[in-house]
Amino acid sequence: MPEGRSPSKKLFTVAVTDRLKTIFAGLYSTLVLAAVIPFGLVDARPFAAVAICMFALSAASLLLFGEPRRGRWVFVFALQLFIVTSAWIVIQTVHIPWPFLANPIWKDANLLAGLSRDTISVAPADTLASLLYIALPAMTFLTGLIIADTDRRARRILLVLAIGAGLISLFGLGQFLMFPKMLLTENKRYYLDSLTAVFVNRNTAATFLGVGFLLLATFASENGRAYFGFSSAPSGSFNEGLAFWFFAGLGLCCLTALMLTQSRAGLAATGIGALLYLPYLASQWKSRRSRLPSRASRSPPRKWLPAAGAIAVILVFAMIFGGRAILRADQRGADDDRFCVWSGTMHALSQNWLQGTGFGTFRTVFSAYRTPGCGIGGIVDRAHNSYLEGFLTLGIMFPIGVILIFLVLARAFWNGYRARRRQRHYPILGCASVLLAATHSAVDFSLQIPGFAIFFTGLLAPVISICCSREERVSENNSDVPAGLRIERSAEISEI
Repeated sequence: MPEGRSPSKKLFTVAVTDRLKTIFAGLYSTLVLAAVIPFGLVDARPFAAVAICMFALSAASLLLFGEPRRGRWVFVFALQLFIVTSAWIVIQTVHIPWPFLANPIWKDANLLAGLSRDTISVAPADTLASLLYIALPAMTFLTGLIIADTDRRARRILLVLAIGAGLISLFGLGQFLMFPKMLLTENKRYYLDSLTAVFVNRNTAATFLGVGFLLLATFASENGRAYFGFSSAPSGSFNEGLAFWFFAGLGLCCLTALMLTQSRAGLAATGIGALLYLPYLASQWKSRRSRLPSRASRSPPRKWLPAAGAIAVILVFAMIFGGRAILRADQRGADDDRFCVWSGTMHALSQNWLQGTGFGTFRTVFSAYRTPGCGIGGIVDRAHNSYLEGFLTLGIMFPIGVILIFLVLARAFWNGYRARRRQRHYPILGCASVLLAATHSAVDFSLQIPGFAIFFTGLLAPVISICCSREERVSENNSDVPAGLRIERSAEISEI
């Protein structure tokens, strides 16, 4: 009898586990969006609340579900990199027996006060506190890989993030038009002429809105193909048409809000990502006639007509609605203050490139290298270049880590592009999003804002999950895939 009941118990355990993962996926998506709303999580109290919830969710996911089935090699790499980085940050704050690695500032302190810390970091307390700014996005990514273990769950997480980004852009538009001097519930003190949505900085808002636009374009394309009959299946239902207009409307809100940020680098980075991704989405809009055996006779210009149309739409929209950012770029030209900060940062980097100055110490270190040409007003707390700031504070380990991250992501996206057929646009979505954020990070600090960093890693995790698996059975994804595309996929599988 016990042996006879074991299959049913196994099925029950699988069902319970699946239900738990679905609940956890909902909590995960909600928490990722909640991290964005309170000013990008730059204040201590909301940051602590989100960190406690995310760490609890991470621990529960690992204890209940173990390592992820998909993308285990990415999970192991990310975990190892996080452990090594955390260990190095801790080493920067403790007494070391090699005086040549200790920052020279402690030698001067020893001469003046008779007491020396002999640490790599010039501000050990700030370095330890800043460790959380790496731990939280890392835990978000690792937790997402555990939970998003099927295409259905991964797509649902991305769906929630896309809708959340669209609603945030809609809120930002409403507040900017009706209450331009307000930021959430407070009076706006910076960027009074620009839309910043729920963020303090317009550049962070631009990066967020750009990534949100790419997400919304994904789901608008999926539902639009099914509804308008640009697939091998018959035209879709009314619900798919409604979903198309819903996602398309939110996408236009995101794009309009992006233009109103007046972020020159944000517009340029989003344009680069869109030029990589949208033409591919457009090329998937093929009529039933184009999928007949005679499609081999199609001329190349006609084949790429949708992609060319998508590029033209992007350029026209940018020229019409991006006039304020273009005018700002024409009036101000190059940002001299930013170049001045980069010059001082390079000077500091030339003396601390090996061991760094301690993670999270840029504000303290830069004041010693600030030149009179940069002015004497205000405090510079960001380098406006995440790569330079990371190199300065973490030392040679930072560029090595960044190169490894890009190589791992490139391998995952390439594997996904080769292995997937129906979901091939998701690897390209991931590549376009990384390109957007990485390009903007060269002139700003969006990835250093905790709220956006959590949103971005929360997006990458389900995309990597999709990339690191092969095609699932259509029945496993019936609940959240447009019916028209579902029929088309069934036909593709039968042909295989």
